[in-house]
Order: sequence, then C-alpha cells, then structure tokens
Amino acid sequence: MSVDLSTKDFVLNAALPPATATYTVISHKFVMDTVEDQLQLAGFEIEREMYKATTNGNVATGILRLKEGSDQEMRMMFAWSNSYDKTMRFKCAIGGYLPQSGSILVSGNMGNWGRRHTGTADQETFATIQHQISQAGTYYAQLIADKDAMKNIIVDERRRAEVLGILYFEHGLLGIQQTSIIKSELKRPSFNYTGDKDSLWALYCHIIYSLQKCHPKNWLDQQRLIHFFMCDIFDVNNAIIAPAQITALVQDPLQLDLEDAIKDAERQAGSDYDVDKHQIQHNHGS
Repeated sequence: MSVDLSTKDFVLNAALPPATATYTVISHKFVMDTVEDQLQLAGFEIEREMYKATTNGNVATGILRLKEGSDQEMRMMFAWSNSYDKTMRFKCAIGGYLPQSGSILVSGNMGNWGRRHTGTADQETFATIQHQISQAGTYYAQLIADKDAMKNIIVDERRRAEVLGILYFEHGLLGIQQTSIIKSELKRPSFNYTGDKDSLWALYCHIIYSLQKCHPKNWLDQQRLIHFFMCDIFDVNNAIIAPAQITALVQDPLQLDLEDAIKDAERQAGSDYDVDKHQIQHNHGS
C-alpha cells in the first residue's frame, strides 16, 4: 500500500475500526487533539503540521514543527504514529528537526514511547503525551548535546562504509532506497551542514535525510534506533541510554519494548526490514 504526504482532513476522517474486548481504538483525531491541546497548554506554538498516511488512512504519522528551540540549527518537534489495522502500536516522540533539510532527529531515550491498543491504552496515551511534552526541554537539550559531540568526531571513508554496511546488512535499519540517497549525499551534499564534511554529524545528517520517505510503520523506530546506534558505536558521551540500561527500560510496561518493536518491524516489512533482535547492541569497535 502506498504512502504519501497527506492532508490533516484525510487523516482525521479515516474510517475507525470497531473496538473489541481486546482492542482499544486510539483514533487519529484523539491523538491529534490531545497533542495540540497539550502543546498549547505547555506554551508551545506549532509552526507547521505535516502528515503521512497509507491510501486508506489506516496508518498515519504526524509531525508538528514547533517554533521553540534555542539552537539555530535544530528546532523542536513532536511526532506520532498510529494505526487502525493492528500492524503497529501507537508511538510518539519529542525530538528535533533541521529547518535546512527537513530531517528529523529522535533520540534513543524515554522521549519515544509506544503502547499496544489494549485495555486503558487511550488513557495512557493521553497521560504519556502529556508527560513527553512536559519533558520536551530536557529531550531537546540532550539532542543538542549529541549534535555538538558528533561534530567533534571525524569519520574517514572506510569507517563510513563500515557503519553504513552494518546498518544495512546486519541491522536492516537502512533499505536500498536509503543507501542510494546516502551515497549520493556523500558524493554531492544537497545541504551545507555546519562543521567538517567528514564529521559524524555530517554522516548522521545524510542518514536521517534518507529516512524521510520511510513508511510510517517503521519511521519512528528507525529514527530512534539509528540515533542510539550512532551514539553508541562512536562513544558519544551524551547518549541517553547505555546498553546496561536497556533491560530496565523494556521492563516498564508503559514504555516501548525494544524486542517487540524489532519483531513488529520484521513482521511489517519482511526481509526488506529484517532487523536483528540485537540491533541495539554494539559488538564493533570504533
């Protein structure tokens, strides 16, 4: 099923599935209204709304660019993904976006959350959106710190090839379309990112630029896991979650279980998104 840039009205009017004893409907409208209300209550101003959806609206993603942000290169944003066809759990994230390229940053931290559509999922969705927005400043500051650290790390051509190979072949976090875009960007960048052209930050910018056309089922997980992967293998001191902390994170039922996320990704996209369940563990030296 194709995925295209969509309108807000189309996403709002997508046909709802019936609720069952084991399935709680989280409507796109409920998510959109809650996010907008909570952002307004917190004093954030929405600069632009963008939506992507499948042709029937069963799977949708919203990206709300905010006018907030002290960093000139990266502004703040809130993103969410939701489904009506049970192929994906609701997920949301506070992150950043680069006005220059439109690329999105989502860190591998508690700013990303997912919930199965069962029981009191609608109530927990409201509470979690509220919590994420209340912590927006912290998550944004951490992304800025990661960005600044990446600028101080130089990655030679061989190391770039190794990293991209791991992301593509070993972890399945990049597809053929993404690797083709990255290759082109490395050769002739579409944007002039600050810092050394051979820095980790430049490489990271090329990678997240390539993710813009990813399916909304996978997009937030890819963003999040790639950010964690890059911080981990290059020992970025500002990485939010150390490998030893992953166990504690996935045991919290209100947080996105990374093992489940990987299984979801495998089921959703088959061999083209064949993610190893150990993708967030680093076994390769820098």
